[in-house]
Amino acid sequence: MLPGKIKIWFTILLVIISNSGILFAQVHDNIICKFTQTDSSYTFKGSFNIKANPECLLEITFKYAHVRALAPDAKEVLLIGEGSNWNQISYIYQEFIFFRNKTIWHRTLDKENKRVDFTLMSSENNTAVMPQMISSSGYYQIKQQEEYLIVEYYQQCILTEESITKLYLGRAKKDAIKFIHKLSEYAETYCRNKHQKIIN
Repeated sequence: MLPGKIKIWFTILLVIISNSGILFAQVHDNIICKFTQTDSSYTFKGSFNIKANPECLLEITFKYAHVRALAPDAKEVLLIGEGSNWNQISYIYQEFIFFRNKTIWHRTLDKENKRVDFTLMSSENNTAVMPQMISSSGYYQIKQQEEYLIVEYYQQCILTEESITKLYLGRAKKDAIKFIHKLSEYAETYCRNKHQKIIN
């Protein structure tokens, strides 16, 4: 028989695998993240705390110049439309010379609730081998916790099942973890100890 503690953790692991697919959780310094996947979908949730102006944090998660700066691996990031509290941004990512993906995202700013929501409008691949994004959406949420602000990032995505979908999910996990670390570093550089109001 397994020792008590080992048995408990083994039971928890079985429950996680049976109910949620593959789960990856990580706590690193100031960053907490969790990646959950099935055969053709995933969810990612990451967060970090910071002392900063909440409006500055909303700015870097919404405005085009910052969105572009936070996607250095993209071949192209273009602003294709905007209003007072929304914008639409397209991304082109290319791996080697073989795989190319273009997506368009609609983003909405909710100043009152300190939140930015984003939804996939379209996704195009240059080859049928790549899994197609059926749907994807998520948000950035700024929350007060004592003297700190918590920046929370969440995304869910459903893909078609192709021969390389599992490989794509593995890459998506690495990219999501890399992104939340980059966002944390960017927020530290740009927003820490800024107290002026920035969003017009």
